[in-house]
Amino acid sequence: MPKTQPLTIDFTQEEEVLQILPRPVLRSSANLGWNDIYVQQHWQPAWETPEYAHTRHMLIVHDSNLAIQSERWFDGRKQPEQFGDGRNIVIVPATVSHQTNWNQESYFSLLFLDPDHLVQVARESVTVDRVQLTPHAAMHDPLIDQIGRSLTAELENNQPHSRLFADSLAIALSIHLLRHYSDWQPSLREDGGGLPQRKLQQVIEYINENLREDLTISAIANELEMSQYYFSRLFKQSIGVAPYQYVIQQRIERAKYLLRTTPLSVAEIAPQVGFSNQNQLTVQFRKFTGTTPSGYRKQL
Repeated sequence: MPKTQPLTIDFTQEEEVLQILPRPVLRSSANLGWNDIYVQQHWQPAWETPEYAHTRHMLIVHDSNLAIQSERWFDGRKQPEQFGDGRNIVIVPATVSHQTNWNQESYFSLLFLDPDHLVQVARESVTVDRVQLTPHAAMHDPLIDQIGRSLTAELENNQPHSRLFADSLAIALSIHLLRHYSDWQPSLREDGGGLPQRKLQQVIEYINENLREDLTISAIANELEMSQYYFSRLFKQSIGVAPYQYVIQQRIERAKYLLRTTPLSVAEIAPQVGFSNQNQLTVQFRKFTGTTPSGYRKQL
């Protein structure tokens, strides 16, 4: 009897999730407009999945506080695993046949990258045109854990105007996967000197003119007629911080200027500087200045 072909599942179609897992998705980034990464949160009981393959690369980020016994199969090869003690990251490459079971209720996040997106990063970052991720059962990776938790926090906050942040993390995650978990391990190309002065001035002007918009890495890079991955690296070399951090800094500076020079309320200022509401502005303002917008105004 011929072997049954495993299911091919696209988890971004949330109705397909229920072919693999018993409970629906808790939260997802479907409505946040993120371009290059898709994120889900799950709370699932002890379970055994059927054999299946993803259309996208999947990274699993488990709650690091839970010790869970599990078994995992990659292309039919069984590998016992245990979550806990820092081992909470799993990499399941696209198209790899995969099956797993676990012994207790579990909270985890799923991060998905389109294979074409990773190839696009590879073409810009290394000297090859093809890249294949290698599968990994439960392991320790602090950077993937940090990125996963940061993206999950954005889901929980359910804040619009988060695309620039998600773009930045997707680029960082892609470079990390290329460096450490792909079948090609060349050194990333170095780009000395950063952006040419004319390009740097152009991007600074573009950001300042569009602070109130929901900026994305791709939109800024397109303005310079550069790839977003190349732009991100050169911008950080030029300025010393990532594009996302620079945009937040400029939004805070614009908010400070409006607090000093206008009678606008904090709630009115927030959308004018690119924050979706007063709370989002207050959180970032305190992070950068050590005080709230209202506290800053009182000090003037």
